Amino acid sequence: MENKVFFEWSDAMSVGITEIDEQHKTLVDILNRLFHAVVQRESNEITIEILDTLVDYTKTHFGLEEKLLQDAGYNPTEFAAHQREHRAFVEKISHAASKHLVEGKSVSFEIINFLKHWLQDHILVTDKKYADALKDAGYCTKAWTGFASTAMAAKQEATPKRKQWWKVW
Repeated sequence: MENKVFFEWSDAMSVGITEIDEQHKTLVDILNRLFHAVVQRESNEITIEILDTLVDYTKTHFGLEEKLLQDAGYNPTEFAAHQREHRAFVEKISHAASKHLVEGKSVSFEIINFLKHWLQDHILVTDKKYADALKDAGYCTKAWTGFASTAMAAKQEATPKRKQWWKVW
């Protein structure tokens, strides 16, 4: 079971923006870690930390992605729909984390599968749509990439207790 990958990144998921792709790969890694924690029945503390990390990293990623779309002047209607999808995902993760922490309910494979399929579909459909729109508009992501890299580094700097704030394994 140790070598089995629950959610495998594929090049088909690439949006063509390196920084976004790297963040998406990290989200995939965190979901894989959550899956393995549940399968291996790791301690509640570890599961809670992974869920916390998933919520935190997801919020950071979504915030940076939304800044990119705002800076690029992305279609306001599409942007609002994109934001709603982001909020719904964070709410679902937060709800699962809360149930686990407060009510002592274990994280189910159903919720892990939901998170996997939601993220995969969101990247392949919604994120690809904005990536194509930005390319078609000739928007250069270079300045945003610098901003995003700096923001991620600042986040890392703010949490020195871990080698990488989102890596909990």
